Amino acid sequence: MPANLGQGNCQYTALTTAGTTTLNQGQVGTPSSQPGVLYGSQQLAAGTNFGVTYLDIYVAGTATVTNTIATSTGTAGQNFPAGIPGVGVRYRGALVAVCAGTPGAINALWD
Repeated sequence: MPANLGQGNCQYTALTTAGTTTLNQGQVGTPSSQPGVLYGSQQLAAGTNFGVTYLDIYVAGTATVTNTIATSTGTAGQNFPAGIPGVGVRYRGALVAVCAGTPGAINALWD
């Protein structure tokens, strides 16, 4: 189902540990004809250099393509929009979050 842009709502996933989290598996095998949208991050608790990198991973022909679509590291209370605030950045395959640093708390905002 395509994301309805501009409605001010999205799914969120709380990220509280360092490591890799698949937020949305996407469509297996080929880029999705209905891409998702990453809206960005909300840093709830800073930790120590706790940040996140969002990856779009998809298959194009016989190659697996990994694109970095957004990154954020900050202090508690900061918001980090991906792309244009409220519009976001579309991803074609699986949406994966890679967290590093001493854990704090981040909300990943996506559809």
